[in-house]
Amino acid sequence: MTRLALALLGTVLPLAAFADHHEIGPSNPVETWSCVLKEGKTLDDVRQVAAMVKAVGEARQDPIAQWLFTPFTGDMREGRFGLMTAWPSFASMGTSFQGFFGEGAGADVMVAWTAAADCETRDLYTAEALHNSMQ
Repeated sequence: MTRLALALLGTVLPLAAFADHHEIGPSNPVETWSCVLKEGKTLDDVRQVAAMVKAVGEARQDPIAQWLFTPFTGDMREGRFGLMTAWPSFASMGTSFQGFFGEGAGADVMVAWTAAADCETRDLYTAEALHNSMQ
């Protein structure tokens, strides 16, 4: 059920990422993580990781958006959350991945990330903009 919920969120909610005047293409690539906090960690630790990701993206001029999901149905184990990142295009995602992983720009981020959470899944989806009346 958690995977289904994250899959649905992964295909629908990325659209909101670009609601603040970012361009929406025919489909946007998104990455989702399904995780549980490690003992002694909080969602503030995850928010700090997201701030680090944002800083890397800004330094490299890579446009990205992120969301943090906490369940209120389904698997509600303490510390359960989902994290999603979206890009405006596959080319942009590729540039970001190359810098983040290939060139090591995200090395410190990954140290903080693995210290904060244990993740059961990491999936890549495309999200298609159908409508958005939340603007």
